[in-house]
This record gives sequence, structure tokens and C-alpha cells, in this order.
Amino acid sequence: MATNEINHQQNNISDDEKYVGEKHGPAHVDVANNSAAKIRNPLAHLSSEEVIKDVQEFARTNGFPEMTDLLVKGALVAKDPPAFETVPGLTEGEQEAIRNEVLHKWRQPKSLYFTIILCSIGAAVQGWDQTGSNGANLSFPDALGIPVSDNLPDGSPNPNASRNQWFQGLVNAGPYIASAFL
Repeated sequence: MATNEINHQQNNISDDEKYVGEKHGPAHVDVANNSAAKIRNPLAHLSSEEVIKDVQEFARTNGFPEMTDLLVKGALVAKDPPAFETVPGLTEGEQEAIRNEVLHKWRQPKSLYFTIILCSIGAAVQGWDQTGSNGANLSFPDALGIPVSDNLPDGSPNPNASRNQWFQGLVNAGPYIASAFL
């Protein structure tokens, strides 16, 4: 049933949107002319035997021999996602999890949504703070008698301009330098 729904969803995709270069492999991907920004499946052109062999080699050379079976199942699912129910060795729980990923894309834990919202608010507040500090940095040197321009108000050269500009930059970067050490 889920496979039929997934296949139906894929049949509604136009030929322009489908992975057009899968038969030829990743060597024929023209990145410069990929205006639709479609990433072609690098496993689609390989046979199941080639995928299994490559995964076994990967697991062996990278020290994951105990995970070989799991990696093989994952690679076979990635090779042809709509046919995940035909992958040998997938448990009913694994099939149900994949089915839920396809049929219920937005079913995520509430804590994930909370984290995303909290980080978004934090980013907005940080942006407001940075805007305020940047605006203050335009006027604080003059207000505190630290001229940063090359010429003083009377037109004479400012011998301390370079030092004062470095000082202004240090004050501007202070919060970020301090946060790097926290």
C-alpha cells in the first residue's frame, strides 16, 4: 500500500524533475548547467551487487565491520528509495520508519520544533544586538574623543588614526572575541 502511494507520488513528477542522468552515472553530471539544482542519485546506476561490494569494502577499510549489514541495508534503500519494501533484511519496524518518513514528512518531535523556534529567536535577537553595536560603533569614537579619521577636525593630520582605528575594531570585535573563549 505504501509503495503504491510512493510510486503514485513519483509518477506525478514531470520528466524534467526526475533524475535524468542515472543511467549514465555521476560522471555525466553537468554541475554548471544544473539550473534546477537536482542532485542525481549516485547509486542508481550501480547494480545491487556493486552497491553491496562497495559498502562491504567501505565498512572494512573504515573499521565498521560490525555495522556492515546495517550499512548494506541503508545503501540498498538509498539506491532505489521507492522500492524500499523489496530490500532484503529490512525489518517491519525499519520499513514502517521509512514509510513514515515519506508519508508523514512533518511528523517530528515537539522538542525539535521547540529547538528550531528557540534558535530562530536567538538569531533574530543576535542580529538586533549586532545592528545596535554596529550603529554605536559609528559614533562612540567621536563621543569619547578618539578620532579615527585621517584628519583631525581642524584639518591637521591625525598621528593616532591607525591606532584609534585598531582600538575601534577591537571594541567592535570584543563581544565576539570574548564569546570565542567561553
